[in-house]
Amino acid sequence: MKTGDQKKFCPNCGKPIEEGKAFCGNCGKKVGIKNDKRQPQKIVQNVTPKRVQAQKLPGKKSSVGKIIGICVLLLLVGGITGFYFYNQHNDSAAIVAKQKKSGKKNDLNINKKKATKKSSSKKDDSKLLWMLMGYMAYARKNYEESQNVSSTSELVDAVVKDFKDGTLTATQNSESAYTVSNSYGDVDVTVKPSEVKVTNDGTTVTSKSDLKQTFNKYTAKMAPVVKKISSSISKSSNTAKSKKTSKDSKNKADFSDEEMVVAAYIDNADGNTPQDKINTIKSILEKDNNSDGDQIPTDDYLSGVYTGSYQGKSYYSIASNLSTSHYEVIYLNGDSDQCATQAVAPGMGLDEESNKKSRSKKDLINKYKAYKQDLDELLNQLKDNKSRMSAIKDEINKKADDNSKSDNSDHDSDSNSSNQDEDTDVDY
Repeated sequence: MKTGDQKKFCPNCGKPIEEGKAFCGNCGKKVGIKNDKRQPQKIVQNVTPKRVQAQKLPGKKSSVGKIIGICVLLLLVGGITGFYFYNQHNDSAAIVAKQKKSGKKNDLNINKKKATKKSSSKKDDSKLLWMLMGYMAYARKNYEESQNVSSTSELVDAVVKDFKDGTLTATQNSESAYTVSNSYGDVDVTVKPSEVKVTNDGTTVTSKSDLKQTFNKYTAKMAPVVKKISSSISKSSNTAKSKKTSKDSKNKADFSDEEMVVAAYIDNADGNTPQDKINTIKSILEKDNNSDGDQIPTDDYLSGVYTGSYQGKSYYSIASNLSTSHYEVIYLNGDSDQCATQAVAPGMGLDEESNKKSRSKKDLINKYKAYKQDLDELLNQLKDNKSRMSAIKDEINKKADDNSKSDNSDHDSDSNSSNQDEDTDVDY
């Protein structure tokens, strides 16, 4: 550059412009100097794009980086959010699935329990049927004697009727043990795998095969009773004792043990009606009371009510003679409905079962309830005879001694007279 020449500066960036250049070497700004016609386009093509690229690329990179960063951030946030909601969804789905599974399991358990309960109920009903048949086999003789039952069909009808009207009730003691109750007592019925056992008033064991053979065709008749017992067995368990106590109290008020003994004794006396039988016993007692001791027949004196026991079983007895060698035994059998009478005499001991007769206490009460005053009168006369028996025996023995002395005196007189005659004869 010559002295005095002035430098040109780019009006755009302020940088010095080389002489002869039409564009700023720094920013590429056209400065108005015409270029050589031989290379205008080359300079523009070679310099301008390069400068522009050099100046503009950094800005683009910055914007793209920001955009990429924003996108990455958005993707990251979106991924985290999506992952969170995905996990939440899976957790919820897992919970729902678990609940559904648990619900199904509970449903299965509930259904299983229902099925078990239903199965258990059917099993209990089956045992109740065996219990009922076992009880009927045990009670058959009692029903034959007390209600004139003569066939299995009549027995089933009678027992079903008693259960339906409440005369008989059943309570469950355990899975296979039951108690059948009536106004007079209880019997325990145990259902075993191959047999049914009834205890308390003796022991009766019947095989299931025999029960099935005897009662199988009457199960339809027994079904309502089984259903009734099954539905009320819990209630019966709570109320049976109080009900039994109430009935026992009522019956004890109706008949004492001694009154029951007199009723059973009278029922064996001659006569067609209760009053006829009572009159037969009254006539004997009146004769006993109105006769002197030596006029009382030894075998026709009702000498009171006694108590005793045989093979662990207690009994009452009424003697029919002064020596008490003839007597009628009455077994009340505790709380059982059945009592029994048995005649005992020389040669006929308590071990003779053939002359024992059972009867229902309930029937005796119903039969003689209207004659309770007569029973009490007869009972008092029996007690009076018992108290008089010692004195009567003494009187009879005294009379016998007097008669014996009289006979001996007469015999001595006859002997003396005979001796005198002999002496006289000898003297002559």
